[in-house]
Amino acid sequence: MKKLFYISFITLLFSVSSCSDFLDREPSFSLNETNAITNFSKAEAAIGGVYATFRSDNWSGSLYVALASKAGFVNWKSGEYAMEYSQDNNPGSSYWSAFYGSLNAANFAINGATNLPEASVPSEAAREALIAEGRCLRAWINANLLWNFAHWWADDSDEYGILYRDQVVDLGNVEKARLTVGESYAKIYEDLDYAIANLPSFTSPRTVSKEFAKVLKAKLLLYRGGYNDNTAELNEALTLVNDVLNSSPAGFSMQEDLAQVYEDSWDSQENLFVRYLDDNGRRSYDAGYWYAYGLAQIVGDRLPLGPGETLTAGLEFGLDWFKADPRWDIVTGEVRGAETWDNTMYYTWPKLTRLGRYAGQQASPPNEKYAAYYFRYPELYIMKAELLARTGASIADAIAPINTMRSIRTNPVLPALNPGSQSELMDLIFKEYFLETFLENGSEFFAALRFDKAGSPWIETIKGGKVLEENKICYPIPDAEMVNNKLMKQNPDLE
Repeated sequence: MKKLFYISFITLLFSVSSCSDFLDREPSFSLNETNAITNFSKAEAAIGGVYATFRSDNWSGSLYVALASKAGFVNWKSGEYAMEYSQDNNPGSSYWSAFYGSLNAANFAINGATNLPEASVPSEAAREALIAEGRCLRAWINANLLWNFAHWWADDSDEYGILYRDQVVDLGNVEKARLTVGESYAKIYEDLDYAIANLPSFTSPRTVSKEFAKVLKAKLLLYRGGYNDNTAELNEALTLVNDVLNSSPAGFSMQEDLAQVYEDSWDSQENLFVRYLDDNGRRSYDAGYWYAYGLAQIVGDRLPLGPGETLTAGLEFGLDWFKADPRWDIVTGEVRGAETWDNTMYYTWPKLTRLGRYAGQQASPPNEKYAAYYFRYPELYIMKAELLARTGASIADAIAPINTMRSIRTNPVLPALNPGSQSELMDLIFKEYFLETFLENGSEFFAALRFDKAGSPWIETIKGGKVLEENKICYPIPDAEMVNNKLMKQNPDLE
């Protein structure tokens, strides 16, 4: 079992059909024990192969639906909503496999570029930039492993950190112990600091950049610092957010029209990093189940509504907030059933599902730009507001970034917020994460953990008073890893 499991793990195929469409880097080889990166163009293709691994439901709809369910805003994945899972009943196993598949690809690319002889690279600066891109991607992957499978909230000495790998997995390095939480953060920050020092500034949201490395580090600091009220981490995060806001790289800014943001999809100038799908005739497949099918047909309101029913778009909590917000009519709407034979209309989230699989394929031109919005510009303003609020700014100063963000929008027009107390300020910032980023990148889940309502995490209010079991914030380590890696230790209470 061990041999078959890990041989399949290290023979990932990154075939991409169009060199011109997918980042101009076609990884036309298999990642395996016999291939090697022998020149700079192969090293670039290997980096392109990392991005190719994000063409997965596990890096988009499935993951973000799971986190929204964990938060309690929806109950589309009942195991996650209840946070009831175990090693042998683990809805997170597919994410683990996807994340480590991507990590394997990143390590292959980083190590290959690092080991190229000097004569094979155009310049050492070009090599450093390529390695920095790979290390930023590795940090992004490890951040997702930390947030989903480790005690990201805990202090440095906690033993339930990530299973860190910086080499391609083979039969000689299968067994490895996990890091502590502090060691996990140190490894991720080491990669991000290298990326910040050596990556170019933003030019396209389809690839990582210096600015994204700063934002990702700020998020890591904010999530743990906000959960534990760690002022040093919060101040460092605020500095990074201000750096990105003040640098304003060309091509990355707020758009006035929110409807146009989602129409533009991965071409929107609001994207700092976005999952792009190349135009290979398989976009609705590569988008994953939830974007092209599930949101369009499974969880929305079936139309026409029955007597006494109301439009909810599947929300279990927060419907009154969203319906009172001008963004509701833009991000929700009617979508045709995803199947060829299903003419039923559903009320759901076209900001992600677009027209639905069938209607999107039939549109002229096809409407299949299923972006995964890893980070959009408005979140910078929301993060800054939260960081100011948590580091001693006045109520007026703390809400100002969100009001700046709202003032830029002309469609829809968003009124300024005027909180009268510190608790109202924090509630408004929390709601802004939900209203602006819902289902896009998991931000609403992590906010529900670190924001309080009446002295308890918001997630408890959302779930009707159900007490949060901290050890169940993360998933169990999958059974396959526990069986094949004897040095791996399971997360507590998740055996």
